[in-house]
Amino acid sequence: MKHSTFRSSRSTAGTRSQRLVVYVLDQRTDSTPSNVTAKVGITKMLSSSTSRITFIFRYSLLQIPNFVSFPSSSSLHSHSTRQVDEAVHSFTRMLSMHRTPPIIQFNQILGSLSKTKHFHAAVSLFQQLEARGIAPDLFTLSIVINCCCGMSRMTLAFSVLAKIFRMDCQPNTVTLTTILKGLCLSGSVEKAVRFHDRVLAHGFHFDQVTYGTLINGLCKTGHTSAAIQVLRKIPRHGIVPNVFMYNSIIDSLCKVTLVNDAFHLYSEMLAKGISPNVITYNTLIYGLCLAGQLKEAVHLLNDMILINITPNVRTYSILIDGLCKEGKIKDAKNVLAVMTKHGVKPDVVTYNCLMDGYCLVNQVNKAKYVFNTMAKSRPFPNVRSYNIMINGFCKSKMIDDALNLFEEMRCKNLVPDTVTYNTLVDGLGKSRRILCALELLEKMHDRGQPANIVTYNSLLDALFNIKQHDKALMLFNINQMKESGIVPDIYTYTILIDGMCKSGRLKNAKEIFQDLSIKGYHPDVRTYTIMINGLCKEGLLHEALVFLSKMEDNGCLPNAVTYEIIIRALFEKGENDNAEKLLREMISKGLLKG
Repeated sequence: MKHSTFRSSRSTAGTRSQRLVVYVLDQRTDSTPSNVTAKVGITKMLSSSTSRITFIFRYSLLQIPNFVSFPSSSSLHSHSTRQVDEAVHSFTRMLSMHRTPPIIQFNQILGSLSKTKHFHAAVSLFQQLEARGIAPDLFTLSIVINCCCGMSRMTLAFSVLAKIFRMDCQPNTVTLTTILKGLCLSGSVEKAVRFHDRVLAHGFHFDQVTYGTLINGLCKTGHTSAAIQVLRKIPRHGIVPNVFMYNSIIDSLCKVTLVNDAFHLYSEMLAKGISPNVITYNTLIYGLCLAGQLKEAVHLLNDMILINITPNVRTYSILIDGLCKEGKIKDAKNVLAVMTKHGVKPDVVTYNCLMDGYCLVNQVNKAKYVFNTMAKSRPFPNVRSYNIMINGFCKSKMIDDALNLFEEMRCKNLVPDTVTYNTLVDGLGKSRRILCALELLEKMHDRGQPANIVTYNSLLDALFNIKQHDKALMLFNINQMKESGIVPDIYTYTILIDGMCKSGRLKNAKEIFQDLSIKGYHPDVRTYTIMINGLCKEGLLHEALVFLSKMEDNGCLPNAVTYEIIIRALFEKGENDNAEKLLREMISKGLLKG
């Protein structure tokens, strides 16, 4: 009886393996005619016996790319490199032993490398293992699949999955979940959903971790509605939703300010007896801050304390950041005081939020005090801290202070990023120190920090502002920009149109504007307003009114500045009726109080 049961179970496993075979092959081979023909031929052989699966996957594995083609791990830090060197040394020593150690010992090294994210090294060692003719087991291949997924090499991951079937083994839930997670991380969320559906259809099962992974992947790629659908369906598969799943969806909703929907899910959690944790509250507080509902955010902080969920440094930092962004620095300082009173030590993020808030309300000296306090004790300022202060100094026209901080960064072995350079280039440009800005651009290039469109826009604007129109046009060389991988944005063209108008080249400005739609750009309110201003200055009021009408037809609503420019020009030309008509229109739209 036992024997027949065993045979029945093997037969069932073999059948579902057969059903999954074609799908796995589809994921790791292309659709060229030769491959399609081969797959059709192989599929016909499936029904004969489970042993034919071995042939199928042998065929599949013949096409596995060479693992050595992966990048080396030379970019790792020195201590990390030592770890890899030690692992490689131990592994090769074991390979050279007269009596080969059991596979479990090799798995321990591969598993250790996988856990420390040295994926390339682990896969290279696996190839050496196979070259020596040492047979891997299911755990070995599961580790390699994890490494392939960690590198977003999903074709390779499916190839290794094929090898598992070739060994007549069954992948476990962890292995299948790893592939599903890999698909999500590589941005192939739709493939992940199809993989999930196909695996279920073939009689395999997933667990809570799998569904948490799938929901998180859907949310991270903006498929929140699909994530909610998965949440609703999983009880049918005997899976109980947990706090992790709800947190992923609540986070996704809050990031797009769908706070009411997020709170509906929060209420649903409570009704189902799923206890929210500190991450749930942090996410909801963030959503409320993003939606400008700061009072509600403070109330929620108090609520979580009342139900004995201890706010952490992130909770307080989120709230401080929200208050600072609204210019409520005093309230932010009160939250900081409560934070320290409860024994939660502010971290670099907390201080950065406070400094950013001070800079926002033009209190750069107070921001500097916070920065200096950090510099004297832990936590030490990071690149973001310096960027905030450099930006604050530049906006307050304290360019030399900003440059001093830039040099200080290098002395403290902090590598300035593109934001650092762009902020300084913009500050120098606005201070008319163009040569310094261009020198900084050279340094940026020499130090391996690529300039981007923000860098070019700042320089373009600065050159037009000092009436260096020809130099600005030399900088605006689309072919050269494209060679550097830089694509102009609408702001680039707006600067260019503004420069053309101010230099009396209205005809060129109009040509550039007309080309925008052909190039797939949508002018914004600033672009239209600049064009209307240029036309008004040349006395072309009829054309300006046509632009105003076209602007609204294209779904771009004029603002108060747009109306003020054209109304003033109409009054100056004595066209009082038209001016008063636009004035009434402006009042009716709530752009001017009557």
